Amino acid sequence: MKINLDIIAEELSAFSPRRAGRKKADTAIRNLQGVGLYHPQTSLSPEICYAAAADSITDTFCYPSDITLVVIGAADECLLDSADAEILILDGGKAQCTFSHIFNALNSVFLKYQAIDAQLSSAVMKNAPLQEILKIGEAFFGNPLILFDKNYCILGEADPRLEKLELVCDKWSDSLMLSIDTVNAIKTSPEYRRASASADVCFVSEEYFAYNTLFAPVKGSGSPLTMAVMETDCPLTQVHRQLAVYFSGILRLALGRNHLSSGHSLRFEDFLKELLYDTQIEQAVIDRYLLAMDWKNGDNYLLVTFQTNRFDKINSIYNNICVNIEKQIPESFAFYFEDNLLAVINLDRVRMSKTDAVHMLSIFLREGLFHAGISYIFFDFSTFSSYYKQTLGALEMGEKYSPHEWCYDFEDYVLHYFMHYGTSRIDGRHLCHPGVVQLYVYDLKNKTNLLETLKTYLECGENAVQTAQNLYIHRNTLYQRLKKINGIIHTNLDNANIRLFIMMSYTFVDLLGLSPVES
Repeated sequence: MKINLDIIAEELSAFSPRRAGRKKADTAIRNLQGVGLYHPQTSLSPEICYAAAADSITDTFCYPSDITLVVIGAADECLLDSADAEILILDGGKAQCTFSHIFNALNSVFLKYQAIDAQLSSAVMKNAPLQEILKIGEAFFGNPLILFDKNYCILGEADPRLEKLELVCDKWSDSLMLSIDTVNAIKTSPEYRRASASADVCFVSEEYFAYNTLFAPVKGSGSPLTMAVMETDCPLTQVHRQLAVYFSGILRLALGRNHLSSGHSLRFEDFLKELLYDTQIEQAVIDRYLLAMDWKNGDNYLLVTFQTNRFDKINSIYNNICVNIEKQIPESFAFYFEDNLLAVINLDRVRMSKTDAVHMLSIFLREGLFHAGISYIFFDFSTFSSYYKQTLGALEMGEKYSPHEWCYDFEDYVLHYFMHYGTSRIDGRHLCHPGVVQLYVYDLKNKTNLLETLKTYLECGENAVQTAQNLYIHRNTLYQRLKKINGIIHTNLDNANIRLFIMMSYTFVDLLGLSPVES
């Protein structure tokens, strides 16, 4: 979930937080997803909270527009108040904490809310019982929650700790509900009357109800519902109002289910589409979206694009196919994009090979409605759009050179693609043979030299004696390396096209000054 400086200030109240900047009155919008160190030379995101040491804030300090800044240490507040930015000062008070200590505390706030959001997202996606979601909400607010229907009947169970809450039994539904007198008392409270016109979150004091309580409407859930957060353990604050808006949205999703297009949150689908449009997204934000799926950057992924030749383009039909794909392969996500159906598969989580994943999807291909383009295996979502271009390239080349087939692996058509377009459409590193990438990553992790060994072996025409001499190693050492290489890349080096492909991959890297993967 996104948070704002109000939430951060409340969570870090021990560090004497104070607002500054011309935008210090704009506190309601939750737009922050992560924290980072401020560097003026880097591209800044409005979704990142940047931390800077107070002694770096001078007359020449640059305040980019739409930036959120946390200044750590004793700062010149007069100087900060003139800045057109959202600013929070954390000086540690009498504790005189170090920059690192406060920065870690700031990062912990984001980790806390990311963990809660991931827990709630997981509960919603697995159709968890209402009471389980309310239990997560109790930890979220530090107070018990109750959900009422339009007649103030309790949905779920009443918390036994709410001893002052007077409930009666509805003779028609046999449900527990607030008494008529209690409901009337709530509705006479001043804030309730003001909020009822705009359907906003409202605070009702214990003068009108059993406890100080926040009432939040659960909008868009069919029959009107109301969530109540009752102050028993933790004082309710202005921040709790903002959190109530967020949590009521979670309840709407959990109860309505109509937020699901294919078994997952639409927010993840929107995130993937932003990547496909080449939107620059901070790595911390990418990690956050993957965390919601219980995935992570570094896992091995496969992208498959299904291209329809004849199809009734009705979203509900597409959504049904997406659901079927996800049922066929666990740890996959399917969605509709630019008249195509895309399926992302986490190979590590589902514990299968690329071949096995494609085989499991063949049920959808055999019907003759689809042609499929398959990307390389990838592990970095910041380059997601390149792998989508690979699937489109595989479809284009496959239909041109093998029109009788229905499934096209980009690895089989990359030479055809290069002959047509060179590196004008896809970055050279994403045209490299997958084996070159695998060896590069293996060498980085294990401090070996297998990538150079394979290159020398191919340059020497697969002559082991000449290769060993050029590398100044014994032939037995070379054979051991070749065996290790074969176990990593699983490639037939007797195939002339594959050897050409691999040598071209080395050329891409050398001539373009690239590495096989982005740093």
